[in-house]
Amino acid sequence: MAQDPQRELQDLTTVHTFYLGLLEKGLGHRIPTPAEVKSSGDRPEDSAQLADNLKLWLDLLDFAITPPSLRDALRTTSGFETAHALLRYFVRKKSVRSGDRDKTDCVITHLFRNPPQADPALWQRPEVDSSYYFISQAALAFEGELYRVLGDVEYDSMTQEQVHLLQEFEYLYQELEEFRHFDQIMDSGMVQRVREMKQSLSKAFYHPDSLAHLAAWNDVFGRKFDDLFHDAAKQIKTFAENVQREGGSILARVEGDITVKQLSELSPEELMAEDYEYAQDEFRKVSKFKKAVDSKRPVRIAAPAPPRPAPSQPAPEPPPAPRPLIPTGPDAGPPQPAASAPPAPRPQPSAPLKVQAEVLAVPPSQAVQNAVQEGKIHSARESIKEHVRTADSRIAAVVPIKKTKITLSPAEIEAFKADYQSEKSFRADYAAIMMTIVAYLSRMIVEVDEYNQKAGSAYLWKPHADALGYLLTTLERLSMEAEQIMAIARARGLSDKAAALGASLDKLRDYGKTVSQTLQAADQQPK
Repeated sequence: MAQDPQRELQDLTTVHTFYLGLLEKGLGHRIPTPAEVKSSGDRPEDSAQLADNLKLWLDLLDFAITPPSLRDALRTTSGFETAHALLRYFVRKKSVRSGDRDKTDCVITHLFRNPPQADPALWQRPEVDSSYYFISQAALAFEGELYRVLGDVEYDSMTQEQVHLLQEFEYLYQELEEFRHFDQIMDSGMVQRVREMKQSLSKAFYHPDSLAHLAAWNDVFGRKFDDLFHDAAKQIKTFAENVQREGGSILARVEGDITVKQLSELSPEELMAEDYEYAQDEFRKVSKFKKAVDSKRPVRIAAPAPPRPAPSQPAPEPPPAPRPLIPTGPDAGPPQPAASAPPAPRPQPSAPLKVQAEVLAVPPSQAVQNAVQEGKIHSARESIKEHVRTADSRIAAVVPIKKTKITLSPAEIEAFKADYQSEKSFRADYAAIMMTIVAYLSRMIVEVDEYNQKAGSAYLWKPHADALGYLLTTLERLSMEAEQIMAIARARGLSDKAAALGASLDKLRDYGKTVSQTLQAADQQPK
């Protein structure tokens, strides 16, 4: 479809008027316009020449317009005519300069955040904690609006690798969901990773499919970033105020070279007004401040349980209880009264103390990544559970995962259908370990497939190799927990349950060999 030259000239004129108004407001004086960008007549050749001259002139003005200034100006511009003209201008331009990409980001995010009031049902702006399904549906609806706005504007098609690159946003949303503190979001390097993704898209960045996904991400991530940043800034400022209120010196050092004066002078409003590309060092400084403040907070240590009073009359010594398979901790509860026949031991359900010990044993950044991987395992488990409980009984055993599928055994189906979440019982532990084994297998299959697809890329393979590394290193712990459950089942005469759990575990261990081979190949990749 040929582009309409008159519409393009009209868009260029709208952008030019917008740019001049923005610059003149900032400078406080009029900007002389070159004669070459003024209308020279009504002949078609004059219009074509004028359009070419406007493009050259606007290309120069683009160096004077910063993304934050464009973003702020759009907020005060009524209607969508200017935003639509800017969008078509940038898509036609197809610039690979980071400044033009950032300004396009500002335009599409502004449009995504402001659905037309005439038809608010076009798409609904998702909440920060919305599910990926809802966010993707909003992006899809917004993509239809972009096609309508762009009309006959031409854009580069997307390669298969670029399409797969956009699919990474599903995992980014899962990772984002786990962040609770500003220093976590900074330590993750998520902003830089997404910037690199945008750069990898090259001119396909301006494809409506890319723009729609990026607009939804910019909106959701931007609000999460702002919330965590302002929460961190508030805690930093409060800490500085408390130090001074209690008579501390403003020059006192909090940690290292960080002083109370630096904390008190933090200006969140000024920092948020800057472009992230130029303010990232300041954001890292805020993250450093936040960690310093957190390190000065008192840590609560649980008081030891009071000693049990000695019995007034000596009691006969009970028969020795069997040694538990998993050591009991302080939160294991008081000892149970002796019975005539001691019950078979059962493992403690995922003890929080054990998880805390594992997190404290690794650096904070690695702890965050481990939490992200656990979140993905949990998501896989819930997704499989939803399929089993809602699908027709004839197809419930066949679970689709990405581009393949897994087949569940009858015991695995029974575990996903059971509802023992509120119980502390053997059957609840059995169902939980069975579902976790299936979720592990699902995650391994997905990550191996994703790694194989991206093995030839410069860096896209690494997150999948890291995920496989986590799954493989925690497989032994999962195997031990499963074998303990099997031992309890055999002790209770439930040999069929022990056999079913053993079959599921063997299936997972067999695929673990494929994971190991994949990681060996990953070790040969350039770092």
